[in-house]
Amino acid sequence: MKVKLKDIKPSTPRVRKEIDAQGIEDLAESITEMGIICPPKVRKNGDGYITVYGHRRIAAARMAGLEEIDAIVEDVDDMNLMLQAGMENLSKEDMSAEDKGEWVSRIRDETGWTIAEIGRQTAIPWTTLNEWSQYYEEKMLGTAVPNTNGSERVRQTIEIAKELEDPKDKKKVAKKVAEEDLTWRQARTVAREYKRVKEGYGEKQAAEVLKTPYAKSGLDPAAEWLQKNRKKKPVAVEKKGEIVFQWVRDPRVVEAEECLRTISATVSDIALSDQDKGGGKAVLENLAGRTQNILNQINEVLDGYDN
Repeated sequence: MKVKLKDIKPSTPRVRKEIDAQGIEDLAESITEMGIICPPKVRKNGDGYITVYGHRRIAAARMAGLEEIDAIVEDVDDMNLMLQAGMENLSKEDMSAEDKGEWVSRIRDETGWTIAEIGRQTAIPWTTLNEWSQYYEEKMLGTAVPNTNGSERVRQTIEIAKELEDPKDKKKVAKKVAEEDLTWRQARTVAREYKRVKEGYGEKQAAEVLKTPYAKSGLDPAAEWLQKNRKKKPVAVEKKGEIVFQWVRDPRVVEAEECLRTISATVSDIALSDQDKGGGKAVLENLAGRTQNILNQINEVLDGYDN
């Protein structure tokens, strides 16, 4: 039906907050030439209307000088307004990562729905919704990676958050990722290395991880070397010939064995070196504690098998 533009007010808060001014101008030109092909939706509000979706089309129609437009008028409650507005924006054009995350968070806050329930109501995979929500939470904490493209920024931020808990640490790593224009995989690698060094050797040594340019850090070459030098393990079979020991050939087991060989070689190198004996002692004490914890864990599991 025909609705006067002066009677239409925007919904608050809006699902989409970032508006492309140039896009509005282009849409206004299109409306002048062809009219509004897909009408916006509004709901009655006293003597006027509230926008359900189509804010850009309404703004462009005003810019084009129209006084009234065709609109879909439907009586929807606040919850359905928010759902429909979000789905419309997702289907018509790209929403910012921040807008997507806030939309999911608002639905959770106002309905008490879980991420899985929102997924069922919107047909959006719960993993995608969870990423949007996680990113928005980090954004609100000020720990999101700045100044990178939307999809990469979301993944970078989430990977850092998976590895680190302290907001200060997240901010430090996020700053490095943005400044060096690292990928999300590199962001994850830096976060893991920063955590490992900080937990093992302290804040001062961890700061060196951030100072060292990623290209010169040697993090990737180490991973590539490990991948190239992995040895295939034979498959062990029980005497009965019925059960194959799958764990023997599991890649994680192979990698763990390689790590043990690396630890042994490193200990030998430190023992034979006359340089930085204080640093060598600190490394050996750290390795001793970590390996003892692992050994205790292994023995507990073995005791369980015996029982």
